[in-house]
Amino acid sequence: MAVTGKKVGRLDIRLVRGDTQRVGGRWRKRNLQTGEITPVDLSAWAGTLELRSPDGGDVWYSAVCTTMTTDGYAICDIPANAFTGDQWQTRRTGQWKVTVRHPLTGERRTIGWGYWTLSD
Repeated sequence: MAVTGKKVGRLDIRLVRGDTQRVGGRWRKRNLQTGEITPVDLSAWAGTLELRSPDGGDVWYSAVCTTMTTDGYAICDIPANAFTGDQWQTRRTGQWKVTVRHPLTGERRTIGWGYWTLSD
């Protein structure tokens, strides 16, 4: 049985300073023989959100995904006070990515990515 991961598409997001926000991704697999798409159980996995600089070289913000579901979702909460420091006055755009890692095998996957914009 051949199974492949579903392609991760780009999603651009807008973050609002002072608001609580949720960012995440979903991992599903497609059976190449039947075409059936099923979610990957992520309940035993660890997820991380990274907000990076525009060129992707620097990690400006990182958070652990506290919601890891049996139906393939990794969801990270960003608290309302996350972007209150002075450094965020000049950090207005960049790249974001949600990765998941299996604690036993070390397997790592990107399940969400795109570009972000920070507004007031």
